[in-house]
Amino acid sequence: MNEIWAYAAAQLNNPTDDDIRAWLHKYRLDITAGCFNFRPNTSDPTKLSLHSYGIAIDWDPLHNPRKKPMTKSLPDWWYDIWVKHGWSDGRHFHTPDPMHVQFATGA
Repeated sequence: MNEIWAYAAAQLNNPTDDDIRAWLHKYRLDITAGCFNFRPNTSDPTKLSLHSYGIAIDWDPLHNPRKKPMTKSLPDWWYDIWVKHGWSDGRHFHTPDPMHVQFATGA
């Protein structure tokens, strides 16, 4: 999250914290559908979702729905930062889930 904040700050000229928050909000990078949620996996209800373990986060689900064909509003640089820190995302899932980032690679 610090790197996402720093990226936003670099896009602005001498920003205040409020400027950075407004920039992130403009691109809906501050909207989450949550992290911890004890529930079954949507693809395989016999397994628990990674949200059940608190190792997955969904971002701006309204504009990044889990569906085919994939539609997303989250920028590539944003995914790159998550991946750089060991996270993976749902863009590669059988049914793309671009809102989803997870700290697990095998799921």
